[in-house]
Amino acid sequence: MCGFTGIISKKEYNDDSIRSMLESIRHRGPDNLSFYENENLHLGFARLQIIDLDPRSNQPMIDEETGAVIVFNGEVYNYKELRQDLQGNGVKFKTTSDTEVILKGYLKYGKSILSKLRGMFAFAIFHKNKVFMARDHFGIKPLYYGFNDKGEFIFGSELKALISNKFFSPRLNNNSLFSYLELQHVCGEDTMIEGIKRLKNGHYLEISNIEDSLYPITGEYFQFQMSNDKITDLDDAVYMIRKAVHNSVELHKNADVKVGTFLSGGIDSSYITALTKPEMSFSVGFSEEEGKFDESGLAKKLCEILGIKLNRLIIDKNEVLENLDDIIYHLDEPQANLSSIPLYFLSKLARENATVVLSGEGADEFFGGYDLYREDSAIEKYLKLPKNLRRGLKGASKILPDSSLKRRMEKGALEPKDLFVGEANISSPSEVRDILSNRYKDGMEARQFTSKFFKNVDELSGKQLVDLNSFMQYDILLKGDRMSMAHSLELRVPFLDLEVWSVARRLSSDLKVRGNVTKFALREAAKEVLPEEWYTRPKKGFPVPFRDFLKEDNFYNKFYEVLSSELCDDFFDRSTVLDMLKEHKDGVKRNHRRLYSYYVFLVWYDLYINRRGIC
Repeated sequence: MCGFTGIISKKEYNDDSIRSMLESIRHRGPDNLSFYENENLHLGFARLQIIDLDPRSNQPMIDEETGAVIVFNGEVYNYKELRQDLQGNGVKFKTTSDTEVILKGYLKYGKSILSKLRGMFAFAIFHKNKVFMARDHFGIKPLYYGFNDKGEFIFGSELKALISNKFFSPRLNNNSLFSYLELQHVCGEDTMIEGIKRLKNGHYLEISNIEDSLYPITGEYFQFQMSNDKITDLDDAVYMIRKAVHNSVELHKNADVKVGTFLSGGIDSSYITALTKPEMSFSVGFSEEEGKFDESGLAKKLCEILGIKLNRLIIDKNEVLENLDDIIYHLDEPQANLSSIPLYFLSKLARENATVVLSGEGADEFFGGYDLYREDSAIEKYLKLPKNLRRGLKGASKILPDSSLKRRMEKGALEPKDLFVGEANISSPSEVRDILSNRYKDGMEARQFTSKFFKNVDELSGKQLVDLNSFMQYDILLKGDRMSMAHSLELRVPFLDLEVWSVARRLSSDLKVRGNVTKFALREAAKEVLPEEWYTRPKKGFPVPFRDFLKEDNFYNKFYEVLSSELCDDFFDRSTVLDMLKEHKDGVKRNHRRLYSYYVFLVWYDLYINRRGIC
């Protein structure tokens, strides 16, 4: 795993911006920094050596026969198979790297090479005055692009690389703030920086003639779709899940460096660890006392059963406070998922003993793992009432005090596409409008992005598609990439594999959620290698006791300093925010997740828009 950045201009130019851009992301690849330059193109590449450690595999990589050049971040797990196929068609290789396989494959097959790649990737290829970029099927590896103030096309593996271009003036994308406050992340193609876009998962980008025009055209080669050819038999499902996951883990273990696993107490990381059988696994917690905020004791028990060494860290809350702004800086975009905090420390711990780790991301979205996929029994009964009656009761509920009954009456009048905006939902649209300054109140609501995923599918599939295209894309995978790469660690996610997806997309609803059991078929599949205590355990992950932290003076004072600033007044109703902070400290109301989202945004704004942390 590595990082790259580039500048394309219609005119010949001499400028050293590419060096500052690459320097801002050198944490992604500290083993080698290299550049490629011609009249119209400047490329920078930071390499983290994983496969073929020889310098011959450094990038930017140039094909001597055609002059084509590539920069590539990620891993292609079936590259050996593709290499053999290309060699059978007369293609010659000079390295044993997957980078050269992508380059030669593109020169042979054009954009259709994308359908042959099995892995995580973002790359850019330049050949005969043409640009071709692509991002992997699931959006595991990032790629940003846009234009600087000179009209040059700039791109890179992280947002901060583009901000570091000295001719780029960052401005806030006002339309994105609303949905961020609802979901704790920004959805869709646009970022929080005006004019900077993400290349979406399963998409490619082309510029046909860079001397004539730098206008990029994007296309889609993959999208998440549930299959109508359903697997309904549990035994069939278990067999196919095991076969696909086993194969994926074997491919993901391939590396010329040390490989470990992340391990919490839940089924996803436990299943991956049991199949990987690494020399070492890594886990973190927030308390010496096992329980709500520390599952590392469960990880230790599993490692003892499997005969694996566990490297376990208990995070001190003062370390969290000291590193909070650095975490926000490395996240690259405003993202307020509290699990980024333990992941930052977990990645730092793992990098001391490994260069690659396998983790369990994607299992919840693929196999139906979130509690919100289980319908509340009271809501389920309520939804059976006629729609007009439910709408009338919603209107009547306005005079009622806040209660579970009132919330059910409000929810019951909504359709799933309006009610469910994702696992990451932390604020309602009305709560967002109450807190935002007037000029941001008309921003894009989350449901404007998410409602389309409920078309022509059952409710559970709709919820999964929302999270696959939102929460997983812009939260789970973003924090996984940034927190691991902050410490030059490659994070691999075996569940997010085309063969695994080909099974998951076919599962009938009752094989995903059965009664109160989520990920039903996956749990049954994991029985082969896990004790019952692990394959039956509810989802927990790496929980964070931030609601308790924020009641302590040092955290409270840090938040008060930021939330009482003039900058806060530019975006939020400052008095309301400070009232929320006091309510939380006094134990009147739990406001920590919303307060954390305000804090993250304001610190991020200072770092990225005011450039306190960039350049």
